[in-house]
Amino acid sequence: MSSTASVLASPPEIASYAKFGRGRLADFSGDMVIYRNLEPVDKRLPGLRTAYLDMELRTEQIPRKQDPDYAKAATWFLHKIQELRRAKQPLREMIFLGDTLFNDGQAYRNIVAFSRLRGACFIGAERDEQAAAFTLDDGGVYTANRWQMLADWVTMLRQEGFALDQRTAVIIDIDKTALGAKGRNDKVIDRARLTGIFRTMDSVLGEKFDRAAFERHYNELNRARYHQFTADNQDYLAYICLVLNTNLITFDEVLEEANTNSLDNFEQFIRWVNSRMMINPALGEQLQETHEAVLSSVQNGDPTPFKRFRRQEFISTLEYMGNLEDDATVAELLAGEITITEEVYELAMWLKARDCAILCLSDKPDEASTPDRRSAGNLAPLHRAETHRVGGSIQEALERL
Repeated sequence: MSSTASVLASPPEIASYAKFGRGRLADFSGDMVIYRNLEPVDKRLPGLRTAYLDMELRTEQIPRKQDPDYAKAATWFLHKIQELRRAKQPLREMIFLGDTLFNDGQAYRNIVAFSRLRGACFIGAERDEQAAAFTLDDGGVYTANRWQMLADWVTMLRQEGFALDQRTAVIIDIDKTALGAKGRNDKVIDRARLTGIFRTMDSVLGEKFDRAAFERHYNELNRARYHQFTADNQDYLAYICLVLNTNLITFDEVLEEANTNSLDNFEQFIRWVNSRMMINPALGEQLQETHEAVLSSVQNGDPTPFKRFRRQEFISTLEYMGNLEDDATVAELLAGEITITEEVYELAMWLKARDCAILCLSDKPDEASTPDRRSAGNLAPLHRAETHRVGGSIQEALERL
């Protein structure tokens, strides 16, 4: 299609879900997984810290997923993976699976523009209260309100001449795409994150933690109108709400500063906290240590400064994976467990069998995805944690291609 199109899928009916046993992301990705720090899990691949110059980056500062520099790093990784596979042919095309137009869609556009690979992108979010439909824009971004429409999308790609073979790189987002499908199972991911936040608040503030106030502050500040100082960063938001819970800075003060545009970045908030702590030194050792750790990380350009929270998020996330019995109903699994998106799993396994180069590329923090050797014991990294597969099968459609 030459212009943005909105098309009603046929038939427009609510998808039926089923259980397909258990699985792991590693079934199709192996250790070809890269999280926010851009340091690959597979140590045969160099990471950002040692290869940033080869990636055509000026510094080793970690870019975010929608940044142009992220596309440079991602393209470099794709070609290195192709070399590592000893593929006989160079990459010619790239397909991208995600759940957000802002992060995933922009990352895809940037990668295609920089790499000059032929590209296509699928952005999914289950909206079963709507008739099944999709849009397709000039840049090859296919936005669908059913995950089962992955079958229609890949059929369209084959009809348009995509090889989907050794010459193809496949990038798959993790949170709310491969795991916890957006609109279907994503609330459990949010619940796991909040569990990690509350555990962190309990450990820092103890009996003084006011959970009701925290939830009120979190829900208000987790909105686009405050992104000028939260930057839509969960580390920043959790830390801001921690500070508000101590009344070192009040919620009303923050709202006033935000509404008058006097507070326009997180570094400014950190400096504000620092000055208040200098005149209120008796707020507790745990809070002081947490503040100093966050401050140091921010000064070092680390986009994941609240590591204490993220390590708790990792542990709580694993507690929500594979936690229900095999005889649990589909409804119980979708409500109480972070499940693998079956449509993504089946497509990824099909692409793997066709010798595509598969990479799980996620802006999820490393600290929330891999075990901390000092405290997480023998926990599996996120991509190797086993959990149930739930969704609608697209296997028959794939077998016809």
